[in-house]
Amino acid sequence: TTKSLLNIEDAMNAQQESPQQLQRRYRWQCRRGASEVEVVLNDYLERYFVDDDDQDQARFARVLECHDVDLLDWFTQRSEPEDPELRDFVRKMIRRVADKS
Repeated sequence: TTKSLLNIEDAMNAQQESPQQLQRRYRWQCRRGASEVEVVLNDYLERYFVDDDDQDQARFARVLECHDVDLLDWFTQRSEPEDPELRDFVRKMIRRVADKS
């Protein structure tokens, strides 16, 4: 209802923003209570986000909507997202962030 309308509006606004503008906006959303979560989110955002395709940028936005507890479990590989698309993206994020080259 109201929340889904806001998500639709956010998605429409995100389509109008450049990747650099989204990156600046998402930088604040990467601030989390768990430093392990922040490290993964910020590293991905700084190293990969701008050059990724629109679909991965949208998937990253979905990750930012998730709870810190879930993100911590996913990033420490204690569990995985139930949604297959999100699961694949989280795996990709972890793999890329782990590659420091």
